[in-house]
Amino acid sequence: MKGLQRHLLRLTVILVLAAALGHIAATRLGYAQAVNGTLLGTVTDTNDAVVSGATVTIVDENTNIKRSTTTNESGNYVFGNLPQGTYRIEVQRDGFKKSAQTGIGVQVNTTVRRDVQLETGSVSEQVTVTAQELALQTDRADTGRLIESKQVAELPLGFNRNFQGLIFTVPGSTRPSRPHSQFFNSQDSLESKVNGQSRLSNNVQIEGVDDNEKTGLLQILIPAADAIESVSVTTSNFDAELGRAGGAVSTVTLKSGSNAIHGSAFFFGNNDNSQARDFFTGNRAPSHYRQVGATIGGPIKRDKLFYFGDYQYTKDALGVVNRHTVPYKEWYTGDFRNSPTKIYDPATGNPDGTGRTQISCNGVLNVICANRISPIATKLLGFLPGPNIAGAAFAQTNFIFNEVRVKKTNAFDTKINYHINGSNQLSYRISFQRPNVFDPGTYGIYGGPTNGGFAGTGIQNTVSTAANYTHIFSPTLVLEGRFGVSWYHNVATSQAAGLKTSEEVGIKNVNTDDFSSGITQININGFSGPVLGFSASVPWDRGETTYVGSGIITKTKGNHTIKLGEEVNKNRDFLLQIQDNGGVRGQFGFSGSRTAIPSDSAAQNGLANAFAAFLLDKPGSVSRDIKVIDQPGTRHNSFFTFFQDRWQASSNLTLTVGLRHEYYTPLVGIVGKGGLSNYDPATNTALVAGYGDVSSSANIKSTWKNFAPRFGAAYRLNDKTVIRLGYGATIIPFPDNSYAFNFPVKQNNAFNATNSFLPAGSMAAGFPDKIVFTIPANGIIDGSNAVLKNASLFAVPFNLKEGRLHSWNIAIQ
Repeated sequence: MKGLQRHLLRLTVILVLAAALGHIAATRLGYAQAVNGTLLGTVTDTNDAVVSGATVTIVDENTNIKRSTTTNESGNYVFGNLPQGTYRIEVQRDGFKKSAQTGIGVQVNTTVRRDVQLETGSVSEQVTVTAQELALQTDRADTGRLIESKQVAELPLGFNRNFQGLIFTVPGSTRPSRPHSQFFNSQDSLESKVNGQSRLSNNVQIEGVDDNEKTGLLQILIPAADAIESVSVTTSNFDAELGRAGGAVSTVTLKSGSNAIHGSAFFFGNNDNSQARDFFTGNRAPSHYRQVGATIGGPIKRDKLFYFGDYQYTKDALGVVNRHTVPYKEWYTGDFRNSPTKIYDPATGNPDGTGRTQISCNGVLNVICANRISPIATKLLGFLPGPNIAGAAFAQTNFIFNEVRVKKTNAFDTKINYHINGSNQLSYRISFQRPNVFDPGTYGIYGGPTNGGFAGTGIQNTVSTAANYTHIFSPTLVLEGRFGVSWYHNVATSQAAGLKTSEEVGIKNVNTDDFSSGITQININGFSGPVLGFSASVPWDRGETTYVGSGIITKTKGNHTIKLGEEVNKNRDFLLQIQDNGGVRGQFGFSGSRTAIPSDSAAQNGLANAFAAFLLDKPGSVSRDIKVIDQPGTRHNSFFTFFQDRWQASSNLTLTVGLRHEYYTPLVGIVGKGGLSNYDPATNTALVAGYGDVSSSANIKSTWKNFAPRFGAAYRLNDKTVIRLGYGATIIPFPDNSYAFNFPVKQNNAFNATNSFLPAGSMAAGFPDKIVFTIPANGIIDGSNAVLKNASLFAVPFNLKEGRLHSWNIAIQ
């Protein structure tokens, strides 16, 4: 609590300091880079002597908004905190002709140099130049790339036209790929490794507001390509304002309105005619892709209030040919005479499997009599259609399922820009995205092996919103304040949601609530799995909310530009997903050993033997996960403070020195008592948060030593050549929250046989009542506890330190 108060006080001081400094006069306007851009230059006469005291005015050609400053004693001028746009610059000084340049594009997180040479003459005379785009940013030491609107909208993007598909054009990045499942990553977030770092080391923002998930580190919202103005990707020697990344920091900026109404309409489509047929089957599952949308922007009040909005609808039906090995129909009745292995009768012989005789019915070997076949197994087999590939070789692919995954996504953005007056600007944005994914199971409501039983519906509602306020106290002092919220709620349910299939076929104590709907998972060795049922991962309920508030002041004096800022983040992340040992519906696993003998290894691994064990209801493993708390997850705060001085040391040399500090509070459970557990290898104990003397963070403490110095130099040989070098340290936040899902926060009941030839239970007996571990009053579980010995535990150092990355760069461009 003291740490939170300290940083909130620091943020307040920054805002008050900005107000106090508002009346101090100096000579330049400062840089501000993260979500805006900078326009600067030097004014000289025809003899290359600097011209001080010249009035420099810039005008946004789209909104007609003006700002003015004067050149300092070195002839330099700077306009910082500029919204992305196209500008006209006008320079005038007594004794010189007025000079104007038009068409100067300023992008987010860029520094654009426009030097001006004044000619002797009357100020009533004017020289106008149409600006040409310069290829280099000659006043910055960082490296990266700016991806502009035209590239995002018109280049052939894959992955549902995701702008992240262009990240690989940035030097040092890898080809993007799509992580996680269709439901978990329904927004189609992509990953790229940058400079050899994990994707967990990347940071993505939308106009300065966090766009990252803590769990899985995906991007929460993927804006429509036609709504994006630019994407700034910085890969090394970031400004001190940027952090939490060792790979890349990407800042996405959406389009804004202007005095002229502008917009677009778009349609993209594809179908299975462009899809290759499956190599092995010659099949082609039906596919089609449709994306339609529009953008529009314009004035609400000319030169004052502007709007921009977009809407996008996507329907993506992706066909996939799946090939499986499924049980043979002739075996359903217990006839294994075509089996290459012998089936041994588990009702004969000894508990260790010795002495068993080959099974028979009325004297016919390798046949199980009908009265011995489990009625539950018979009901379950009624859900299986059997092989659909005629003449398939034994134990090879014998079933084809043409899966069609359908994803429908609605998304929109709305943005308002308000030029209150010459000193105050306000913008507000709200973005929404809702992908709805349906992925069918091999056997519909009975699941099956496609995608490991990952079948059902996944829906994610996402909201990202932000307000950005800029106040110009004077041409030398600027305050920027930001507040934003990113929120998502992701729910996945199986195709059998609401059904009590396990109960209906006779497997007891499975469908105990809506969360455990559907059929239990049936796995039979040698066949594609699960033979029946759904992935243990489904269902889940997960979500995250992140609040971001920041204040930044920029003060200039002479050729120094000083920035000071503080950012406060508050995060809440929950994940109710119970998936370690069969999920909440549990699983029954059948292997060949239950109908084999120790001396017959072929029978122990036999496909027919495993299926015979299923018919006889002799599972080798029985387990299920149990729900202990309804909202496992974490809460934490983070605080970022930075200081930076950018010094125009000479007309050709720019030096940047900065220091960033990052502080992360320890994770605490959403459920204060029992929400976290941490294993201590030194004492062989597990500590459960909130019990006894164990703190809410499970005794994990954070560090105040996360200082990250930055240094950069850019030497401009001319407008076409620049030499950059720099050093920067970056703090990498601890990316794992596994101890929020440690035992006993998550628990399971597993039942194993005493040897490989005895059953572990039966489908007929079902599952016993849930066995829940009782946490000791002091919250300390001794490692000698029999339950703890079989638990999978995650250990976090009690003096947890975030990672630190050091990077150096030198570049000639």
